[in-house]
Amino acid sequence: MKVSRTNTAVAAGLVAVLLGGSALAIFGYVREPRRTSALRGVRVAEKLGCFACHGPGGTGGVPNPGSEEQEVPAWIGGTAMMYVKSEPEIREWILYGRPKRLQHELSEGSKDSSMARPTREDLRDQPPRLPLQMPAFDSIVRGKKLDDLIAFYKAVAVYDTIPTEAHDGYRVASRLGCFGCHGPGGRIGSSNPRSFKGYIPPWQGADFSDLVKKDDELRQWILKGKIDRFDSNRLACFFTRRQLIRMPSYRNALSDEELEALITYVRWLQNQES
Repeated sequence: MKVSRTNTAVAAGLVAVLLGGSALAIFGYVREPRRTSALRGVRVAEKLGCFACHGPGGTGGVPNPGSEEQEVPAWIGGTAMMYVKSEPEIREWILYGRPKRLQHELSEGSKDSSMARPTREDLRDQPPRLPLQMPAFDSIVRGKKLDDLIAFYKAVAVYDTIPTEAHDGYRVASRLGCFGCHGPGGRIGSSNPRSFKGYIPPWQGADFSDLVKKDDELRQWILKGKIDRFDSNRLACFFTRRQLIRMPSYRNALSDEELEALITYVRWLQNQES
């Protein structure tokens, strides 16, 4: 009988350990960020060394004597319009170091606008030879990682055309400083120690959808810096009260019209591919 009780106690202990371990694993899985394509692209850019030349987050380049701007261009401030004439050219800059358009313009006598991709020898031979040259990453990045990197570039460069009905909300968000935490255009986010997922999510993707279920909650976040659904949840309060960066209240910082414009922009952004 004693052996039976001992075995039962051991079995119960093992079950408790297994259940506890499973609960921790599930909790850890739930807390893992569900990153958008642009957020995954940040990691790709870091691994490729993009920020060494284009500056932190692609927001400021480094000196490049002899170039037109005297520096490697940032991805912000209208440089997308100067260097990228179409979306396929973003891919060409990354893969080949320059778009086919420029290769074609520098090829004397060439009449074929659909020419094959430039070779490394072609790129090396083309003047002017600047200290810093855009490298060709075609042998390193491709497929999904390339798509993610392009999504990140487009987010930083604000490449997508914002429709008229959402553009007022973009300006409101810019004036209020929303992009400081939620990233360029509200598409990137930033780290936030002690928060539930460890970061401030962008206004796209599944993590943001968990925080904002409907327009009324979005209004609460903007006006009060919190929502009723979380205030009534002890676990949610544990994280929202201890996270280092908290959502501020903008109740006295914007008009009703600006509030609705901001909501329109956020909702438009959520409907974009992420």
